[in-house]
Amino acid sequence: MKMKPNREKIVKILTYFYLIPLGLMVCFNTVNSLLRTTYFDLYRDMETALYKWDNPALVLAGGVVCLVLLFCLWKKEKVNQIRLNGLSVWFGGILSLVIVLLFRCEVVCDSEIVSDIALEFMKGNYAAFSQGEYLYRYPFQLGITALLELIYSIFGAENFITFQIINVVCIMVILKKLQLITGELFEDEKIKRMEAAISMGCLPLFLFATFIYGDMIGWCLGICAIYFVIRYLKNDSMKYAGTASLFLCFGVIAKSNINILVVAAVIAILLHGFKNKKRMTIPVVLMLILVSQLGNSVVNGIYAKRAGIDEIPAGIPKAAWIAMSMQETDEGGYACGWYNGYNWVVYEENDFDRELTTQACIDSIKESLSKFAREQRYMLDFFYKKFTSQWNAPSFQAMITNEWYSRYSEPLSETANFFIYGSGRNILYELMNIYHFFLFLGTAVFCFLRRKKWDFLQAYFILNIFGGFLFHMIWEAQSRYILGYFVLMLPLAACGVHELFVRLDGLKKKG
Repeated sequence: MKMKPNREKIVKILTYFYLIPLGLMVCFNTVNSLLRTTYFDLYRDMETALYKWDNPALVLAGGVVCLVLLFCLWKKEKVNQIRLNGLSVWFGGILSLVIVLLFRCEVVCDSEIVSDIALEFMKGNYAAFSQGEYLYRYPFQLGITALLELIYSIFGAENFITFQIINVVCIMVILKKLQLITGELFEDEKIKRMEAAISMGCLPLFLFATFIYGDMIGWCLGICAIYFVIRYLKNDSMKYAGTASLFLCFGVIAKSNINILVVAAVIAILLHGFKNKKRMTIPVVLMLILVSQLGNSVVNGIYAKRAGIDEIPAGIPKAAWIAMSMQETDEGGYACGWYNGYNWVVYEENDFDRELTTQACIDSIKESLSKFAREQRYMLDFFYKKFTSQWNAPSFQAMITNEWYSRYSEPLSETANFFIYGSGRNILYELMNIYHFFLFLGTAVFCFLRRKKWDFLQAYFILNIFGGFLFHMIWEAQSRYILGYFVLMLPLAACGVHELFVRLDGLKKKG
């Protein structure tokens, strides 16, 4: 059925409400990445974001080298795309596995807590749900705890290597699905060629293969869901909507932040239905919402029954994270909006009463907003630091995470020490710094050169990234949380590089 022009125009205008801000953000951070960088020092017990001026000449030189190599690949008339795609996926998988075997990371911090709780669950001890305990405060961590218990039950207690191998597989699936997404969005062999090649430089993603947490699994399932939502938007087939819903269901269990992708999918399907006058839009949306949230309900129900309680505790009110997101972590505001323990403390100070805690958090939010209103320069500085500490951190905490999680392992090899503590650390940082700038540059070029070529599928895909940008500006900040959205920029950067080469080649022919 042919759509009415006015409906498509309305949808187009609505998408520009986030396409324009995201484009400005990407362009700003491209310049920011060239001039400054966020880093994390060794031997820290808290993630302290620090800032320093960059070396623009080195970053630019690295960017030019990347462009020259990609241009040579782009100019080749015949490239076996299947082999290149396979090379890209296996390169990422093998490198991730080497990192896992080299660094031999274990569990600390929240990973250690949920791992210990999983072990207690295996013994029939459910004290973690008692008032004041970890899962009483953070029930959203039950999903990853359940996953660890399942892995321990099958492969043995504290079998960390099994979890890390699952991470490696997830990274390979992420790379493969992004290749498929690139094909769906652009249907151009040269853009697919660029995406496969650029993805091989995504060191932060490979370095997080060691991380015993829900990030890699959650993002793997989330990106699979994005692919099937795109397929639904192209074909209106319920099987694709149902498959996307299932991936979101399991993704939310592994990582609650995957709900951002649920919201993006709901918005896109609603706009698609409005644009094309689809009668089944509301049932599809309801199915997606219900199925995506079903997994957590089932897990909660199972553990409530096992623990002999009526229901899983509601946990700390969400307002606590919003309040914390407007506070400073260190003196001088080095890590604005990062975790500072506020949500844990405020709940305890209010005797674990959710209503009293919510009111206390609202008061804190009002106080922060009042300060922002009075001191506009402070507000701008605060949100600049909050933004740049997340989006302009080339390692996305990958290096400090590997340092933390390998501190208590058996004595590391000289090679591992070289990359974690020695000169190799600086080499990895510089490689990630150049790659970070390059990916943002490619995405910025995409946003500028493709601004008049509006496409609904691309607009939906970008909405997922914008959702992450917006959410983590009003929620707890961490650069680790941004890695998934950074990886989603790969198809956009590939298209941007392609568009740039098209124009450069055109100028060369005219000359």
